[in-house]
Amino acid sequence: MDRNVIIAVVLSFLVIVGFQLLFHPKPVTKQQTVAQKTSPLGNKAQTEEKPSKASIPEQKNVYQSKIETAEVDTSLFHAKITGAGARFTSFTLKKYRKTIDPNSPPVELINAPKLGLPIEIYPTAAPDIAVSPYKADKLKLTLKDGQKGNLNFSPLVTNPLAIEKLFSFQDGSYLYSLKVRIKNPTEKTVSDRILFRMVSHPVCKLDRYVFRGPAYSHDGIYEEVKLKDGQLVDYSGKLDWIGYGDPYFLMAIIPPGNENWRATFRRVEGNADEVILWTPEITLAPKSEKDLELKLYFGPKEIDILKKVGYHLSNAIHFGFFDPIAKPLLYALKFFYKYTGNYGIAIILLTVLIRILFWPLNHISMKNMKKMKDLQPVIAKLKEKYGDDKEKLNQELMRLYQTYKVNPFMGCLPMLIQIPVFFALYKVLLMAIELRHAPFFAWIQDLSAPDRLYIGVHIPYLGGIPVLTILMGISMYFQQKLTPTSMDPTQEKMMLMMPILFTFLFINFPSGLVLYWLTNNILSIAQQIATNKMLARRK
Repeated sequence: MDRNVIIAVVLSFLVIVGFQLLFHPKPVTKQQTVAQKTSPLGNKAQTEEKPSKASIPEQKNVYQSKIETAEVDTSLFHAKITGAGARFTSFTLKKYRKTIDPNSPPVELINAPKLGLPIEIYPTAAPDIAVSPYKADKLKLTLKDGQKGNLNFSPLVTNPLAIEKLFSFQDGSYLYSLKVRIKNPTEKTVSDRILFRMVSHPVCKLDRYVFRGPAYSHDGIYEEVKLKDGQLVDYSGKLDWIGYGDPYFLMAIIPPGNENWRATFRRVEGNADEVILWTPEITLAPKSEKDLELKLYFGPKEIDILKKVGYHLSNAIHFGFFDPIAKPLLYALKFFYKYTGNYGIAIILLTVLIRILFWPLNHISMKNMKKMKDLQPVIAKLKEKYGDDKEKLNQELMRLYQTYKVNPFMGCLPMLIQIPVFFALYKVLLMAIELRHAPFFAWIQDLSAPDRLYIGVHIPYLGGIPVLTILMGISMYFQQKLTPTSMDPTQEKMMLMMPILFTFLFINFPSGLVLYWLTNNILSIAQQIATNKMLARRK
């Protein structure tokens, strides 16, 4: 039974982690079907369904000499907006750096300038308006102490439509508004749709598989759009927001509510994905105008910040299948961090809390395993006596278990219950921005990265010594030696390979996860010693 339990746990672990690391889920296709049924474009949608890569021209026009760049500076970010299309050429987050080096440059959210700059705005009939020249009312906007400020861009090209853009920022917030005023200067009625386009690469270069790419929310339901090269995914309906994100950062457009919008997503080059928001059809009489006001969020995927912003943006923090377990674990970590100021200590305290919650179940399991070990001589005699009669053997074994009140399945139940908690915490430590670059002590300065102690000599493949991982493997060995087992000596020796297997398996896991497993092993050893002493007194 013990051998089967351990093998089952190892195989489950390898299957789930292997799936997360190696295999991508199938792309979403539901949105394509919805779009075919609800698209308001009729036959016209057939030509606009797949906007070509060259539909947005390069930044070359006769007004090139007049193009200037405006800058916005707040306590949270520094942004640059070019007069070519009134688009962001830079948006750096002051509180987040690329590496743990304090001199590392801040995180830059704009990273695909050759493929498109956010936010390109244009009608379907005139995509060149996306890069047409604009004149800013000021070239520098500095905001402090919660101040609000506006930056207005007036178009120099007004044919066939004039699209004016007014940005409104507030210090201390990653959320800002964009008012788009669409004017029809012609003598003819114009009917068209306005497109809001952005293209982005992943901001963070992670070497483990996590979702990064387009996503959206409708009616509070979060959807990830997993694209293959050249694939187009289409959605039409109500939208809370649409955007592009990776585990740590999000760029989102929040359209006005109570209207049906269209969204298209496409992989355009390498890991770059295109996100386009289409307005409902707009009809403008001659010399008339229409205002659209959208909200935009360019910032971290920090759960408290996103909940404060609203618009269901907090849905963007999604831990996959284990989300219902992972979210409470994240809140628990943040609670302990509030009082300790160290996420490493918070992980230890969370592990203690989890161990306390599972203490009664683990205690029952350990008692059963000890009883099973004590019954092995009796079980061996029954197997020898009824070895050729499986049915009779099973009957005698069941009678034996009932007599001594032993449940052989209780040995694996606590393990099976704790596996989802382990994987949920794995997701939290891998994806929560709170753990990004969070130090613990000494050489562990990033709990979201593998632990390495660098000794001045480069170690092939590892770089440094994974001290915490090695300690975890040692603790697992002693835990296994203390755990009662009903296996024969040969099987016991084979199972001693498990600590080595897990040590190699954990080498590239986040150090925060290794810290959790090490702490859990130590607490398990302590509980096993206490249980053994208690059972010894009862004899």
